[in-house]
Amino acid sequence: MKKYIFLYLTFLCLYVSIIHSPVVTFCQEKEKADNTAVSEEASEPVVRISKVKIKGAKVLTKQDIEQSIGTGFPSIKFWVKKPEFNEEVLKDDMIRIKRLYANQGYYDAQASYELKFNKDSTSVEITINIKEGEPVILTELSLEYGGDLSEDTKKEIEKAVPLKVDKNFSPNGYQQTKGAITEILSNEGYPKAEIEGEALVNRKEKWAKATFVVKPGSIYRFGAVAVEGNEKVESYIISREAAFKPGELYSLTKINETQANIFQLGLFRSVVIDPVYNEAEKTADMKIVVKERKQGSVKFGVGFGTEDKLRGQVIWTKRNFFGGGRRLEVAGKASFITQRLETSVIQPYILGRDSSLIGALNFQRDDVPSFEGESFLATAELQKDFAQYYSSFGSFNVQFSRVQKSARRTPEEQSRENFFLTFFNTGLERDTTDNILNPTRGWVVSTGLESSFRALLSDVNYLKGTVELRGYKKLYRMVLAKKITMGVIQPFGNTGTFDIPIFKRFFAGGSTSMRGFPFQKLGPLSDGGDPLGGNSLLVGSFEVRYPIYGEFGGVVFFDYGNVFADEWSFPIGGIKYAPGVGVRYDTIIGPVRFDVGYALNPEPGIRRVQFFISIGQAF
Repeated sequence: MKKYIFLYLTFLCLYVSIIHSPVVTFCQEKEKADNTAVSEEASEPVVRISKVKIKGAKVLTKQDIEQSIGTGFPSIKFWVKKPEFNEEVLKDDMIRIKRLYANQGYYDAQASYELKFNKDSTSVEITINIKEGEPVILTELSLEYGGDLSEDTKKEIEKAVPLKVDKNFSPNGYQQTKGAITEILSNEGYPKAEIEGEALVNRKEKWAKATFVVKPGSIYRFGAVAVEGNEKVESYIISREAAFKPGELYSLTKINETQANIFQLGLFRSVVIDPVYNEAEKTADMKIVVKERKQGSVKFGVGFGTEDKLRGQVIWTKRNFFGGGRRLEVAGKASFITQRLETSVIQPYILGRDSSLIGALNFQRDDVPSFEGESFLATAELQKDFAQYYSSFGSFNVQFSRVQKSARRTPEEQSRENFFLTFFNTGLERDTTDNILNPTRGWVVSTGLESSFRALLSDVNYLKGTVELRGYKKLYRMVLAKKITMGVIQPFGNTGTFDIPIFKRFFAGGSTSMRGFPFQKLGPLSDGGDPLGGNSLLVGSFEVRYPIYGEFGGVVFFDYGNVFADEWSFPIGGIKYAPGVGVRYDTIIGPVRFDVGYALNPEPGIRRVQFFISIGQAF
């Protein structure tokens, strides 16, 4: 019996092995392969780049090289994972660097790298060594002209071309020269100019010769303007923004300016301008094609600052309000010190291009160190930009305010809570800076004059004038910035120095004026330490802004100034001083900043060290 059982079991095992062994073997082999893959992956851990050094680069900056290669640079942000290392990519990067230098005229530049791994080979430090070599020098530059070009145009071309004799020759400069000539001619009425060029480069002897043949073609003038794509916005609102008139010489700059003017109306998602050439009459008709954006929109914003803590805003906009391109805005803004609700209607093109008439109603609640109160303000304002850098405004205002809490010096002040003011406000500004949020060069000069008269039912008579000067200059990688502001309030008639409402006086101290003092605490203070404000203001600042790493930058500053109770009072002995340092982090909405100011000569009770966090430069 045992013999039969043994034979049966043997037969069963053979049957299973024959029928099912391929599947079993496959699964086992697959499992084994998977285990091998896991084992191999585990044996080759990811290597990350801890640092990248660049040595020998003088002509190009580290940022130029970083932007042109595929190897990632580790971020200074500790929460960002360091990039993975790939030696094949790094090898290709050496070729990319050589091409980058060749485009600058350094044809013999060489690039190599060194690797330094840590003990467990999980991170690597890369050193890129660059030998720039000698550049190719342009020894001859020939400009040949066809057609009938004026001598002034020829001189303008010769002055504008990037390639210069006895200077470096580069393929980039060669192409830029063609582009510069084309741009000049397109602004002189030659939209179909042709530029033929030839360059002879001797890499061994390091010289180059370049020849350009300029064929301007026919001269054209602007023709008719046609508008397409608009459905709700009237055509005249678009065509009136043209920076040219029919019959004027064709100019690409004026076409681009027209495109910008139309887009800045805020009514369109896209604006395209195509010239349609009339060869018989040598005119260029302009076809303006627009795509309208939604006429209603809502914007939300939040922020934080040392003085107003958390702040937020909501703005509802209705575009082309009842036609005419006008705009209706309702804005609500709130922080821990100010709450505001404002409604305004903006009518553009009231005095030609770059002008507008604004009517606004504003209700505001303030809880600042100097006072608590509410105000209602109605404004009619005219704004006008002109002569590229200049802007001006003039307004008439009616304001009713109630001051609930404030430090008071005289019996007259103590008896007044309600104020009714009518006043004019005018201003003129010249701004040549290169950036609104973070300027690096240029100047701003602004003046303002506010006037209130009892003859117009106002409670007080005064003239309030301010002058501010700001300048920016780039020096190497640093930016030198300076600012000075002066202001005077001159009461007249039966209005005395201390009769000026507290919400109209000058205050200083804080993140944007004097960083060694708390908000509004620079100047006259009551016995309880509350700010009283003054009728004279003098504050200024000098800053040195410099890069640290990536988006981080640093600032060293020196602030000075004070607020004085009497008008036209600027005693030198009363000036306060506050040096300090700060850190900046650049974002798309402006730099986030942290400043520390130290008051050298504060008033009693004022802490010497002040800390400020905010968004945007101090000035």
